[in-house]
Amino acid sequence: MRKINRYVSSLLGAVCLVLSACNDFLEQYPDSNTHTEVDFKEKIAQLLTAAYPEASYFRFLELRTDNVDDRSAKLPASRLNEAMFYWNDYHEEDLDSPKLYWLDCYRGIAQANQALELLAAFPDKEDPQLQALYAEAFLVRAYLHFMVANIWAPPFADEETNKGLPGIPYVEKSEKNAWVSYPQENLQDTYRKIERDLSYGLAWVKDEYYQKKKYHFHKKAAYALAVRFFAYTGQWQKVIDYATYVLGSDVKKAILPYQEYKEKSVEEMVEGYASEDNPSNLLITTVESLWEENYKTDRYGLGSVSYEEVFQRFSSKSIRQIEGYFKAVHRLDRTRAYWPKFTHFQSADGLLNERRGQYTQNVLLTTEEVFLHRIEAYAMTGRADLAKDDLITFINQKHIADGIGSELSGTEIENVKPADRERIQPFYRPLTQEQAAILYYVSEVARQQFIHEGLRWFDLRRFNISVDRNRVGEAKKARYVLQPEDSRKTLSLPEGVTLINP
Repeated sequence: MRKINRYVSSLLGAVCLVLSACNDFLEQYPDSNTHTEVDFKEKIAQLLTAAYPEASYFRFLELRTDNVDDRSAKLPASRLNEAMFYWNDYHEEDLDSPKLYWLDCYRGIAQANQALELLAAFPDKEDPQLQALYAEAFLVRAYLHFMVANIWAPPFADEETNKGLPGIPYVEKSEKNAWVSYPQENLQDTYRKIERDLSYGLAWVKDEYYQKKKYHFHKKAAYALAVRFFAYTGQWQKVIDYATYVLGSDVKKAILPYQEYKEKSVEEMVEGYASEDNPSNLLITTVESLWEENYKTDRYGLGSVSYEEVFQRFSSKSIRQIEGYFKAVHRLDRTRAYWPKFTHFQSADGLLNERRGQYTQNVLLTTEEVFLHRIEAYAMTGRADLAKDDLITFINQKHIADGIGSELSGTEIENVKPADRERIQPFYRPLTQEQAAILYYVSEVARQQFIHEGLRWFDLRRFNISVDRNRVGEAKKARYVLQPEDSRKTLSLPEGVTLINP
């Protein structure tokens, strides 16, 4: 606990330096003029820039999914990876751990709250730049609470069920203490507050005022967050409306074809993954993480079994014929595969300590995710033809190029096996056979698209998909099966967090 408190204290100390500067500034210049307004806005902007995640969920969520397997007992295995692979608790605050991500989310929430408090003291609510700052603060607060809810709260269900499920601490004011006791809310209250903050942010979000737009909630990034939120909560027309704005009239421009990888080296692929020039990237962040090295070499990762399941069992012959598609997946040896995505760089601390000061970049929101959610929404609103058209467009643009391979026709969806359709069991079931087939197909495409990024975990939760860790030929063990509605799909609250029943 002392180690955790020291870490939290250091985070709070860094935040306090910025907050103190803002408060000192307001005390020194109570009456606004042109110069003080500019200075004020810059300080709030700095506060919000630092509110974005600096810890990553990619590793600890990816390892809980069916995208990974036990590559070989001869490979080194970290305690974190093994715990996540078998859905066990892990209470240390190591890099890439659940606890570190929780702490970092609430650090960012605290900064967003401080920004909102400072903005509330400023008289000019019609100033467009101040409105943009308001929007960013609300969007950051909504995003971070939404991520916490999708990791540490039960999956979203219908309204009455949600009222009986535990939510998460929804923090709306700055806290001076590192550890506080929070009231226990229900899940419906949590999602109501997330949607409220999201709507506030969407109302005022702007594209101006950002030098590095893709590191902030600009308009398309905000709309992409809305698409994810409304897809997870089953508000389908809103998904379609926001997704259509993000994708524009020429949806093919929103998709980066795998053919782009055909002639690229590993270094070029890594550079392109989180590049601001990549048209599909909407929100990028720099995080302290060891995932860049770990996902290639650890015992638990994309191995021979999961590689076959993710990239070959589902893929049609026409997809497998595309050289760019399979060149993107690199095989280190017979048991280890990976998709080059993550950069690696060090701070001064990282030169002296290989466990800290190691950084990479995470892409948090993309046009591809938006596109796939719109396909879901079309299917769920009785527009299967539009869903199939979008899915065919996505696959053909993503995989088919230079006359290689035959384009999809839509019959592939009709051929989804009954057993695969039955794996899709969202809270808004029952589904028609056609709806289940489309959602299954989309979930498998997303599984490939976002390999190593942890998003598969959210699909396992919201679609109630099971995962089996048992080895073929060995006696079955019940604890190695993650059931559709398994309680292990909700992570235990970190040690030190106290919730009080109201």
